Amino acid sequence: MQNTEYLELVETAGGREDHYARVVDRYYELVTPMCRDVWSDSFHLAWFAEGQQLHEAQRTMQRWLADRGGFTAGDALLDVGCGIGGPAANVAEYTGATVTGVNICGHQVRVARSLHTGDVGTRLTFVEADAMKLPYGPAEFDGVYSIEALCYTPDKHRAYAEVARVVKPGGAFVGADWFCADDLSDADYARWVEPMCRAFAIPRVIPFGAVRAHLESAGFEVESVSRYDDHGDVAPNWRLCAENSAGAAGGTEAAAGADSGSRPESFESLLRASVPALRDACREGKVIMGCWVARGRG
Repeated sequence: MQNTEYLELVETAGGREDHYARVVDRYYELVTPMCRDVWSDSFHLAWFAEGQQLHEAQRTMQRWLADRGGFTAGDALLDVGCGIGGPAANVAEYTGATVTGVNICGHQVRVARSLHTGDVGTRLTFVEADAMKLPYGPAEFDGVYSIEALCYTPDKHRAYAEVARVVKPGGAFVGADWFCADDLSDADYARWVEPMCRAFAIPRVIPFGAVRAHLESAGFEVESVSRYDDHGDVAPNWRLCAENSAGAAGGTEAAAGADSGSRPESFESLLRASVPALRDACREGKVIMGCWVARGRG
């Protein structure tokens, strides 16, 4: 996909939804090298304890999810939307489990496969696949987790139902994601949420208050739903995101310019707008970073 087409498709929620696989793949193909400069191999926000640095906060969050899931050595786990495999490697090392990571972005799957070797790497598998069409049989995994990835699926209920299908009865589904506030007017959604979705190539986010019902209707018993700021400080994310956004915007010019007829300035502008859009929407309570702990029904 050339950047001119990408910029046209991300302009509307319909374009992002109808062409989500290609749009998300292109977005991460462009930003992954630059994101690694700040985020290393874990592309997600976190809550921070006092004095924590980014990678420590990310590991703390990943371990929190693993602990809530009850993941242990010998478990077969599924990471839905695995990025370039940082969380999968950390969870595998922490728990002793084997982890299969699925990602709709072929570029990131190839990067993940090249990065994770050694003893932990023998317990990692990375597969290009759609979260709404998981290529696995019923009850194939002991547990499933997802970190800031299912927001990219156009149909969240279908994605949750796919997880319910492949996890064993009683197996945990734990995760974290981005949501919007409940009962937003169309005008407020357009003002606060749509700019963030457009900048990050997200089709649409669901209300935070609807998460429990979505999980229950997909086949889960929900143990808890909470916000990041119930667990720690989210403010350090904004400084780190700003650094990442600036670096990515400056670094994508060469990649974008490789396409005939591309508009690197427009793509840079979109990236530069991403952090302020997310930061302001979160500070105003219009976008919510939340997490859940649920288990498949027996």
